[in-house]
Amino acid sequence: MRKSLFIQSIGILALSVATSCTPSYFGKTYAATQNVDVYFDAKDVKREHETMGTTEIDQGFSSIDAMQQKAIELGKSRGADGVIMKLTEEVTGSSKSDFGNVKNGSKNNTYSGGSITTNMKVKKVQATFIKYK
Repeated sequence: MRKSLFIQSIGILALSVATSCTPSYFGKTYAATQNVDVYFDAKDVKREHETMGTTEIDQGFSSIDAMQQKAIELGKSRGADGVIMKLTEEVTGSSKSDFGNVKNGSKNNTYSGGSITTNMKVKKVQATFIKYK
């Protein structure tokens, strides 16, 4: 009984780790496709099409290439004929570092210093999936 519960717990943990990198999708779904055309601007799509859905991919990937590949695979699984991708950056926070020094003078002391603010950014791939008419 304990062994069975342990195995089930490991299975649930593995599933949650595997799905943590699964982006959410909003839109229609068709029969899966084997090939997805990749575009980086909607003006490049010359065929008549409809927008079938969107997703945003940002966390859990080691590179931009991995995010692009995930968008392509998601498009195939949702039945897209093409995907229009856009790379964006979102500022998620900032950090501030203060610095300075005091110079002892013969008549008075002077202080000079400043601060540096660094924005923390997250790169995202926004994908719009299309179906040719």
